[in-house]
Amino acid sequence: MTRAHAVRIALMVVLIGVAVAFFLPQVWLLALSLKTKAGVYEYPPRLWSSDESGANYAFVLTRTQLPWYLWNSLVVSIGSTVATMGIGAPAAFVLSREQFRQRETMATGLLLAQMVSPIVLLVPLYGLVARLHLLDSHTGLVLVYTAVQIPFTIVVLRNFFDALPKSLFEAALLDGATRATTFRRIALPLLGPGLASVAIFNLAAYWAEFGLALVLLDSQQRYTIPIGLFSFQSGYETEWQLVAAASFIGLLPVLAAFLALQRFFVAGLTSGATKG
Repeated sequence: MTRAHAVRIALMVVLIGVAVAFFLPQVWLLALSLKTKAGVYEYPPRLWSSDESGANYAFVLTRTQLPWYLWNSLVVSIGSTVATMGIGAPAAFVLSREQFRQRETMATGLLLAQMVSPIVLLVPLYGLVARLHLLDSHTGLVLVYTAVQIPFTIVVLRNFFDALPKSLFEAALLDGATRATTFRRIALPLLGPGLASVAIFNLAAYWAEFGLALVLLDSQQRYTIPIGLFSFQSGYETEWQLVAAASFIGLLPVLAAFLALQRFFVAGLTSGATKG
């Protein structure tokens, strides 16, 4: 066996191990969501039971506010993603292609801002949103999400723009195209996979965000799915089979979006790996 072959096998074993480590919790969540209340606490625990049914899914979809939580998360996540990409893509293009003073300083500042956890900024963010009279509103949550995720979006998209050949933009400028036209008709079409990969990442981050939504939202009718799932828990007794069913349903939209756009996601990751 050659060394390269051995390295390939070892890498495959590691990747399979990582995939299993990420896949097993989802299998356990699915199995738990199909159990009865007695099956949750049976000992010794079993992954699959003979009394499995979809009653938990019917209950959370028809007798709880889970559908409303899903709708709220959809509105907030899509709105935040559109706002983030709408601001981040032009900013990343300017940072990549335009020459101006303090450009690298600005790029370094974005990297530093990306390292700051939004939880550290909860108090000032809360005060700012309160002064704008946007507490307990999806608009305020979208604005905060967009502001928090903008540094990451600009930094990543800048690498994609850097990977595009400079000759394309120079030729467009010589032909009389404005910078806005160059960005809209040349850069964006070429970076479709990269834009899709960053949008999917942002969408998943917004969908799963808990801390900011917990602080900025007060009304149950405005809860997103993470806060709604948290409200399923009781101080006396928690119906874990219902929590598991609602959690699995909450996973499905993100999984569906990723599977539908998987080829764009993979192509975006590989297109940003090298610079042209």
